[in-house]
Amino acid sequence: MALLGTLKGFGVTEIFQLIAQQMKTGTLILTSPDSSVSLAFDNGIIEGIKSDRWEIDPRAEILIKGGFLLEKDYRTALENEKKNSHRWHDILIAQGKIKKTFLDRASNVVIKSILLEVFQWKEGNYRFEDWEVDTENILACHIPSEGIILDTLRVIDEWPMVKQKIPPVDYCPVTIMPLTEEIVKKHRLGAVDMHIYDLIDEKRSVEDIVRQSLEPPFEALSSIVRLLDSGLVEVFPQGTKEVRDSSIARRILLAKIKKVMVYVLLAVAAGSLYLAGEPRILKGIGIPEKITSCVRDQKELAADYAQREIMLLRLGTDTDNRLSASSRE
Repeated sequence: MALLGTLKGFGVTEIFQLIAQQMKTGTLILTSPDSSVSLAFDNGIIEGIKSDRWEIDPRAEILIKGGFLLEKDYRTALENEKKNSHRWHDILIAQGKIKKTFLDRASNVVIKSILLEVFQWKEGNYRFEDWEVDTENILACHIPSEGIILDTLRVIDEWPMVKQKIPPVDYCPVTIMPLTEEIVKKHRLGAVDMHIYDLIDEKRSVEDIVRQSLEPPFEALSSIVRLLDSGLVEVFPQGTKEVRDSSIARRILLAKIKKVMVYVLLAVAAGSLYLAGEPRILKGIGIPEKITSCVRDQKELAADYAQREIMLLRLGTDTDNRLSASSRE
């Protein structure tokens, strides 16, 4: 039994949910004004996908643009594919020209990119045919429908915030400081973030990093934005190493100035407290002249009185001695 309708009346999200909940097997054909995408389901699980816009295997295109595969090797493998039953990627893997892990990662990029696109379609038609799936020229996968629904809706929701922070794609990100375990925990960096960080140097542009990461574009760009927001990375126009070095030197200088200023302020505060507690160490510095003169006069008067007292004491003693002598006589 076939299901038919328009995307205006029944959106892509609802169609996927229906297929997943009813664990349907068959082919879902989504058609927009610009393209058509077919998805193969087996008991509600996405088992394959293809688009009428693919002129060549999209995985090969991603691997070639990322520098993981030479175009001439791909063309040669396609010619050999026609002569035997082996697919082009199986031939290249057997020859050691590409790694299977790279092929799998390229498949993930293709599938997530095409699903992100169709989930945003607002116009077009859908048709679900619950008979044997046509697997010719289909990109095989195994993706639970409900999981991909949640993941794709998350990307659609976060994309506007990420988009406004993306630097020009021809700019080169450069690292400001090395990653440490403490930094990773502090900024909650994930595996994709650290993978993107490892690809950053003075030569690769934002576009190069996204292609060579073999991550879905949204994930790669989100990581670049996250690293920029964390202050671990900066971006400059290509070839401006001097600007980067100047920026790093400026950051180091400012950090040192801040550190010195902290010590200076602490020293000033400690000195102020000490002086406030022991005002006599000023020794007249900052005291008005009248007060200083008065204190000086008082000191001189006290010294004079002290001297006179000594003399009187001596005089008294001499008189007593003479009187004693007279009485004895």
